[in-house]
Amino acid sequence: MHFQRVHVSTIRSIRHVSLVRDWQRARGTRELPAFSEFVPNERAGDLPDLSISEVRRAGGKLAYFCRHAGSRLEQVHGATMSSRLLSDCLEPDMAAAAKPIWDACVWTKLPVYCIVPVSDRDGCPVTIEQIFLPYTLGGDSVEVMVAALHACSTEGRFVHDGLLRNHAKAPLHWAVIIDPTAAAAPRPVSEDTVILDDRIPSSSR
Repeated sequence: MHFQRVHVSTIRSIRHVSLVRDWQRARGTRELPAFSEFVPNERAGDLPDLSISEVRRAGGKLAYFCRHAGSRLEQVHGATMSSRLLSDCLEPDMAAAAKPIWDACVWTKLPVYCIVPVSDRDGCPVTIEQIFLPYTLGGDSVEVMVAALHACSTEGRFVHDGLLRNHAKAPLHWAVIIDPTAAAAPRPVSEDTVILDDRIPSSSR
């Protein structure tokens, strides 16, 4: 699966942007930041939405063993997550859709940002945003994956319980790699912007 590389400004959640910025600062000039330098921002309320997973390798395949999962994250998954494989914390179709995203985080050694549109049990549309961050325990390979989830809805209130469960089929998982070397996207030009160009007369509304 091919993932586009984009600038951190693509991320919508301010808390996720902060996590990526912290990851970049901890990495510095190294290929990966050390997990020992990861400190959740308790004031921002990160812990309920965080998971920390051990990356396991066997037979050329990757698996993710959850060592910690926040309370709200477990609500959204509708399952107890700690001391289980991440793939076992989701229904099979959802796990199959998510695993290439987890794998991309490990193989590229870069954060991966994902958006999943779902509905709560009352039919309210909800957008789930997730950021996956790779860390090392001291070597040059990814040994820990930190994930943070943010759920929001334009409708206001919604039910967190089981948002990632009981779907007729897995919703489309939109995902991109957050690359520190990627250029920021240009700001959109509004109708009120004055354009100055030799080929286009300057104008305004």
